[in-house]
Amino acid sequence: MAVARLGRMSLERFCRKPVATVLPSQTVLEAAQRMQQAHVGAVVVVDEANKPIGILTDRDIVCRVVAERRDPLGTPIRAVMSAPVAIARAEDLIEEAAFTMRQKGVRRLPIVSADGKAVGVVALDDLVVLLAAELGQAAAAVRMNRGP
Repeated sequence: MAVARLGRMSLERFCRKPVATVLPSQTVLEAAQRMQQAHVGAVVVVDEANKPIGILTDRDIVCRVVAERRDPLGTPIRAVMSAPVAIARAEDLIEEAAFTMRQKGVRRLPIVSADGKAVGVVALDDLVVLLAAELGQAAAAVRMNRGP
């Protein structure tokens, strides 16, 4: 069955494009500009060694900056980021990432290499798209096998 393959796929496919990162000392405005440039809804907050220490989402900016009337130009990312951050490893299976998201109550996981550096991000939406494609293929196979 096509859906059974989903769990055996690793997260490496989500490490092919550069990850949008920021440093905790940068401002929320800089993070928002980075999100806009990268066309993403979240940035991974990394330390000087490019290891994830937090995440900042567009929702974090709305709830922790705008709603609280903080100045995005004067607010450092470290003051409003979500930390500690749940992570996944590039070799982890997709089903493990889905389990971690469910267990931690998050929609995005930074992906790290063997040395702990940020190499990608997987979002719940990405997993839903993959699962939908797999289910579509399984449905097609079932339809094709309708016999006399």
